[in-house]
Amino acid sequence: MIVLDTNNLLTVLLLFMRVFSFIVMVPLFGTFFLPNFVRAYLAFAISLSILVFSDIQPVEVSSFITFINLALHELAFGFLSGFFLRLLFDAVFVAGEIIAVNAGLGFLTMFLPQQPQTTVLAGFSTLLASTLFLSLGGAEAVYVGLAKSIESVPIGSFDIYALNGKVFLKLFYDSFSTGVKIALPVLIAALLTNVILAVINRFIPQINVFMVGLPLQVMVGLAVFMLSLPVIGIVLISHMRGYIMDFLKFVGSG
Repeated sequence: MIVLDTNNLLTVLLLFMRVFSFIVMVPLFGTFFLPNFVRAYLAFAISLSILVFSDIQPVEVSSFITFINLALHELAFGFLSGFFLRLLFDAVFVAGEIIAVNAGLGFLTMFLPQQPQTTVLAGFSTLLASTLFLSLGGAEAVYVGLAKSIESVPIGSFDIYALNGKVFLKLFYDSFSTGVKIALPVLIAALLTNVILAVINRFIPQINVFMVGLPLQVMVGLAVFMLSLPVIGIVLISHMRGYIMDFLKFVGSG
């Protein structure tokens, strides 16, 4: 039975800060397709469910300064946990951006007026990664990880100075390199297309290569991307399984 005293209410608020900062960072929940109030409601629902089904001891808050200190610790833990998982989706996002630019689809940003810095293929790639993540049970694993993190990292006990910064640098490097590897088939196809068009322009200068090249580049890029989708799915699934285990170890539940 939960007693609604001041310490319990403040504990719920601190747990909400941890979950909310995590949800805002992860594109699966915090992407621009979700309004802010949906993120807040989702974070509040997850926080209440963790509080009900977990044995969380109320935090003793003696002053306002103590509460602010605890809140900063919780926001930092949720932010870094979400950033850890976000790099998984950023790899696919980078791949979508690279494919869109090299396939001549960069102009499709006009179809996303609310996000002028994002191409359609980048948004599609993020949704594809989210679908694969959900199909692997990633959402359940993340929920269990957040619930178990209360035991390994109690509320207010997170020490940001104990983290190894090289881990995040390696994750950032792996995320970018994975995105390039995913986009590699389209990159090679775009390079070969440009080389062929350059040769044609050299030997037949009467042809307007720009008028012919842009539609050809778009068709070749989309065709190669569609043909490589099964392979991309297999690579992403294999990468996600290992990444989910690393995430659970990071939050202390693996």
